[in-house]
Amino acid sequence: MPPKKRSKKGELAADEQSSSSSTGRKRKRVTPTQQTETVMQSALPTIDYTLLAKHILTEQQKLTSSEGNGLAEATASQHGEASPSVIQNKEPQSSSELVNPAATTSVTDGTPQASAMVPASALGALLDNVFTESTAGSTILRTTGNCHSGTPITDLTSSTRSVLVAALSPPARYAYRHSWQLFLNYRKDPVSLPLPITDICNFIGFLFEKQYSSSSIASHISALGYVHKILNLPDPTQTFIVRKLLKGCHKLLPTRDARLPITKNIMHKILAALVFTVPQALNQVLLQALFLLCFNAFLRLGEVISKTLADKDKVLQIQDIIFSGEKCSPSAVQIVLRHHKSQQKNEPIIISIQANPSSQFCPVHNLYKYKSLFPHVSGPFFQFVNGTPVTYSYVSSELSKTIAFAGLDPKRYKGHSFRIGAATHAAQLGYSETFIQHLGRWNSNVLHRYIRIKSFQL
Repeated sequence: MPPKKRSKKGELAADEQSSSSSTGRKRKRVTPTQQTETVMQSALPTIDYTLLAKHILTEQQKLTSSEGNGLAEATASQHGEASPSVIQNKEPQSSSELVNPAATTSVTDGTPQASAMVPASALGALLDNVFTESTAGSTILRTTGNCHSGTPITDLTSSTRSVLVAALSPPARYAYRHSWQLFLNYRKDPVSLPLPITDICNFIGFLFEKQYSSSSIASHISALGYVHKILNLPDPTQTFIVRKLLKGCHKLLPTRDARLPITKNIMHKILAALVFTVPQALNQVLLQALFLLCFNAFLRLGEVISKTLADKDKVLQIQDIIFSGEKCSPSAVQIVLRHHKSQQKNEPIIISIQANPSSQFCPVHNLYKYKSLFPHVSGPFFQFVNGTPVTYSYVSSELSKTIAFAGLDPKRYKGHSFRIGAATHAAQLGYSETFIQHLGRWNSNVLHRYIRIKSFQL
């Protein structure tokens, strides 16, 4: 007689009875894996994961609230005051108060934000400490009671901080500081760290509207992220939406160098135009010497003249220009370049330019003529008669006037066009690409600190 069909509910019991029965009926074999799964299913309770998630969130909110209240009560008890719910118009006393990981944070649209807004002036003080070598007046190195291990820069010694600052070259530190100033000018309102993602995104949109190149936008955003990394804070610049916005800028604003080289013929034109565009005769001599120097020595304009008066000590100085040969007719000039973009280990580069007596455009003779008419004894090499350093903006403005007078587009010729033109002219003379890179210091090497250039036949 065939056995009756077993119901699903009694399947496990029937299997047990079948295994213990001594009848001659055929047993159903159960593998060890099936036995383990059966035991685990019977042992584990049913979990409602929705209720579990709600419970975890509730406990986290209670914990955060209790920590925040405890911190406020402890601070208030030290001063004998009641803990206020909102603190306004209070500037931090130290840089460690600017970013305090122990402070209560809130999350809005997935963006972590500090609970207290920080004035832009306080953030500026922090940026000065991150991007400058001077430790005078620094509060970020001061040990205070509310310092937290989450901000490692607060515990750095002066020597360690100097090593950290040296990780960026001086031009990079200046560029990063400028990027932060640009962001603060755009934001206007007080900001807190970490920066909200929406502020980063809208800042990218602002730069896009101002027709910044995609590479410039990426550099500005990189500067914002650098400070977050230094302070061990979440970096909002690495979020998915920010990376996509940068990619979109790259597609809509492809990076291209619109600057054209100042070639031999163009150099002749702008030097001739100085007589008509610059009314002061002494300033004509100054600009002619400066233009010829940048062209023949492959110099960046920022290596010769400063963009701000604060950087006047980081450009070519009077003692950095040394003439050799006869007093009234030098045969060469030696240029000691102490601050440059590709600098390593703070070692200067020495550039020697030989004179070309048969040319009225000889850089050595024009430099010597300028030095004779401007007998300053200290400070930047290029100064006006009254001793004021020549600025980047003045030279750029006068260069644009001469370019326009020569019938060319001032938007396509900038201070860097001298350096580009020098490389172009060297290639036309048959110099190898490797030698041109060496002359222009594009491929820096500490072994190549002495560069000797014969004056171009202009």
